[in-house]
Amino acid sequence: MHQYTNTHIHNHKPYHWILFDADNTILDFDRSEREALRKALAELSIPFENNYHQAYHRINKDCWLAFEEGKISRAELRLRRFELFFKEIGQSAECESFATRYLFHLSQTDFLVDGAIAQLRRLAPRYQLALVTNGLKEVQRPRISKAGLNEFFPTIIVSDEIGHSKPNPSFFEYTFEQIGHPPREKVLIVGDNLNADIRGGAEFGIHTCWYNPAGQENGLGVSPNYEINQLQKLSSFL
Repeated sequence: MHQYTNTHIHNHKPYHWILFDADNTILDFDRSEREALRKALAELSIPFENNYHQAYHRINKDCWLAFEEGKISRAELRLRRFELFFKEIGQSAECESFATRYLFHLSQTDFLVDGAIAQLRRLAPRYQLALVTNGLKEVQRPRISKAGLNEFFPTIIVSDEIGHSKPNPSFFEYTFEQIGHPPREKVLIVGDNLNADIRGGAEFGIHTCWYNPAGQENGLGVSPNYEINQLQKLSSFL
């Protein structure tokens, strides 16, 4: 899809609630992931190489997709990504303890996407905001707090805490319970993940905005109501 069109702008309905994804929408997860991987490997005296992050990022993304689709459990997700990663880079490690160290380092990161805080400051007085994230509670809660996001989001939904992940409609049902069941046409979700955020939101009947800073191709066949490559462009249609 191209950038949002005038048709979208003129016909849009005012929203009461904006649901924001966390990772790679508000929080810079790629940077956090790289830093946590580097620190955890350093504890094993394994020198960090650039291709290590690329390999892990790809493997982790595939494992999360499998988890979102219900093909693997949370426990399998926690270990399988590291088993596959160490096999790929030709190193060996005890994956359970490595996973623990990696998740600890990840939980200590608070990198933000460019423009995120400025945009939240603009939106918070005018809209009700909620943060909706697929993630592990012991990782997401510290990061959200360290990044100063609690002041903007009175409602924060972490998939690990409720037993459902986006795009599962049960995740959105729970979210709507928490925000008082507003009319679905008054709710917009903003996120970078076409499957979890855009497909999940669309199938639940709410409007969607795909945050796509890298200009990725839309290979899922889902049509977001809006597409932006910078968070400040939200202001063009809100």
